Amino acid sequence: MSLRRATLPLLSLLLLIGTTACGPSAAAEAPRWSAPESPAPPPPPPAPTSTAEVGTRVKTAMLDLDAKFHPETAAFTEENSDAWKLISLCKESLPSDRKRTAYRERVWDGDTVWIRQYVVGYLKVPGRKLADELRSVLKNCTQYEVPNDGRTSTIVRPSPPPVPNGPDVITFCERLKGNSTRHQCTLFVTRGNFVMELDVSGENGDLAAATALLKKIAPLATTALEKIA
Repeated sequence: MSLRRATLPLLSLLLLIGTTACGPSAAAEAPRWSAPESPAPPPPPPAPTSTAEVGTRVKTAMLDLDAKFHPETAAFTEENSDAWKLISLCKESLPSDRKRTAYRERVWDGDTVWIRQYVVGYLKVPGRKLADELRSVLKNCTQYEVPNDGRTSTIVRPSPPPVPNGPDVITFCERLKGNSTRHQCTLFVTRGNFVMELDVSGENGDLAAATALLKKIAPLATTALEKIA
């Protein structure tokens, strides 16, 4: 056999070995990276079945804002369960709000921050229905006289909003003009048969300060509602 004929089978064998080493089995052993999955939100607890249960859940949703959140929120200023109404702007009240079962308000009134939390629970009305009613009001309400206040409110819609809006979330701000002008921003969040309204105002009544404060408090509101509904 000539040297040329002997070399060809040898080269074929070497090529076969190389192909096998780099074949699918080797590729399958290479590490593969995939993005971690986001944790799913906790399943909602069953809907409340009694007035007492609605009241208990409302109390559980009240926020505890400590000095780490802001030095002036180390202790809240006031808390009560008077029959306040959910914010309704140009209208006296939201139609379904009259079916409320329990409600509670907590206020932090400092020199540079003002925060009002209001939680309302309904035995048979889904919170999303209240959100739809408020959304309907906002379509046509651009300015109104604040009842028993002497100030004029102009609705402001920051873009982008401080908190993304959705079926269960509404955010907007108001420019309140009287002897002075201040900005107040509102977060309206629903889950199950409960609604949480947060009204905030930042240092010097500045719009940027109010939107920043609302953005900071929003995750706490969401977490609180997830515990009760």
